[in-house]
Amino acid sequence: MKVVKQLYDHCFRYFGASGELYFSEAADGLLAVFPPTRERGWWTYVTLELHPYGGVECLLYSYQFDRTYLSHLGEVAAQVIARWGEKEGRLGNGDVFPLRKPLGKGSRLQYLLATPADYEGEGFDLFTNGACVVWFQMLHAISESEAGFLQREGLEALERKFAVAGVNSLDVMRPPVI
Repeated sequence: MKVVKQLYDHCFRYFGASGELYFSEAADGLLAVFPPTRERGWWTYVTLELHPYGGVECLLYSYQFDRTYLSHLGEVAAQVIARWGEKEGRLGNGDVFPLRKPLGKGSRLQYLLATPADYEGEGFDLFTNGACVVWFQMLHAISESEAGFLQREGLEALERKFAVAGVNSLDVMRPPVI
């Protein structure tokens, strides 16, 4: 529990606001939700107890608080834990996680893609307390067609498509680029 408190405090320092704690049955662990601030215009949902399964925690963002994001984050955390148990593989850049339903009502984005935590300040993405090292990964909502393209062409090719299209990763109502 000491590392969970340290991770929460790490997020608090970078996000500039206190977070609310929630328990996820799917992930069998704690999640935190940090509200927007003047410097950060979005809600941030964070896993806090995923690090024993590959030294990683996940972030999910939204413009409005949405309780279903807790379910989505817990669903991904459960998949990360299952993958760790099956092949002892850690979550990495480009990993994709299918969701039971789209991220938002009317959205065509039903997958979450793990990438570095690019929206965060310098130094946020790596936490260490001297005994434990934890990497933070951002989860981007993508469509089934984008997930298929990623599998065929790779992460860099998908990122190029997103850059050309000007994709806003927090817009879960955006149309797929592929």
